Amino acid sequence: MKNKTDAKHFREHIPLYLMLLPGLAYLLINNYIPMAGIIIAFKKLNFAKGILGSPWAEFENFKFLFNSPDAWIITRNTLLYNVAFIIVNMVVGIAIAILICEVRSTKLKKLYQSAILLPFLMSMVILSYIVYALLSSENGLVNNSLLAALGIEGIQWYQEPKYWPFILRIAK
Repeated sequence: MKNKTDAKHFREHIPLYLMLLPGLAYLLINNYIPMAGIIIAFKKLNFAKGILGSPWAEFENFKFLFNSPDAWIITRNTLLYNVAFIIVNMVVGIAIAILICEVRSTKLKKLYQSAILLPFLMSMVILSYIVYALLSSENGLVNNSLLAALGIEGIQWYQEPKYWPFILRIAK
């Protein structure tokens, strides 16, 4: 008797299971398949043998990393960038939400929401190209339009390390 009710229950909810499939596929492709790459951290990688054919290094790669003089700098930068991203995203997100709530026109609200959410739905490659188009030293919008109009000489955005925190915050 229970088998009949289970089969009936499944047939009744087939549309819901079908709607679940794209989300599960996204989760599998973006979150679980890349986890296989963690194996590389524990291998002494030999490209001729491949990832699975390379010998295990156990924790030697981590010992090498944390014994290097740059380990503290790498860890500090990672933590500070993440804290900065969290704070900036939270403050900007709340500010934009408050500003959108103040808009009276429903159509404009939807337009603003779509314009703000669009970058999150775009590929990182496309976003990187947009940032490059803005900051390129030869033909970027910032150097050729904005700074030229103000009489300021163009900036080499990608060649100067001091600009990278700004670029990373914009591209993220």
